[in-house]
Amino acid sequence: MKAAVSAGRAKARGRPVLDSDVALTREKIVKAAMEIVDTEGLSALSMRHLGASLGVDPMAIYYHLPNKAALYDAIVEAVMAGSGLENGVARAGAASGPASGSELSPIEQLRQMAGAYRDALIAHPNALPVIATRPVRTPASLRPVERMLAVISSLGFNPQESIAFIDVCAHYIMGWAQTYAAHLQGGELHDHGPLPINELSADEFPNLLRVLKETPSENPFAVEFDMGMSAILSGLLTAVQNRTASGPADKEQRAAWTADAD
Repeated sequence: MKAAVSAGRAKARGRPVLDSDVALTREKIVKAAMEIVDTEGLSALSMRHLGASLGVDPMAIYYHLPNKAALYDAIVEAVMAGSGLENGVARAGAASGPASGSELSPIEQLRQMAGAYRDALIAHPNALPVIATRPVRTPASLRPVERMLAVISSLGFNPQESIAFIDVCAHYIMGWAQTYAAHLQGGELHDHGPLPINELSADEFPNLLRVLKETPSENPFAVEFDMGMSAILSGLLTAVQNRTASGPADKEQRAAWTADAD
């Protein structure tokens, strides 16, 4: 009798009645969606495919996520959650235990946040088109932004500068992640072999040859990311320092922050 009543209520609400629907949750749906994107690519994600992977009628998914846009927002949330920033702790360096925000300077906090966001992005390279094109719009995906704003505000940035700061950093990190993901995925466009150094003339390319010979052969992406992030942080801080007419003590503190970013 109870089962019949429950089924009747489900029908009244317009929900499909399935045995597996009882155990279906938003978390399970998002996890299955991420698995499809990670293993098969974003183009493989559809409500029909998602329903099949969960063993439910695709219409059951709409009870938890009303449309494809909501599913994309959930993917953004899932990737952002991988950084740990929504909880105030970056997952970067988790194996050794990252220092708490109170133990780090503002610049080191921002540097750690950038690294955590980068790691979260490259952990799901197939989801990058969604992250790059969809704005963060849900409380779960906006929490990292709130945490970053708190640190930026402590450095003296006004509201307009704070938003610009976040956008500049986010665009840099996203561009780096997309380049790195393309490098890892390879394919026809990357099937070019090593640079033909022996074919270059020392008279025409003396600096290029010197640099290439003295550059370590291991992957330089991490070093390049840190260099670029430091340049961005230093440049943004210098811009605010030049704008702000402040007392000697404040200038001294800002000079220390700027040096910390170098």
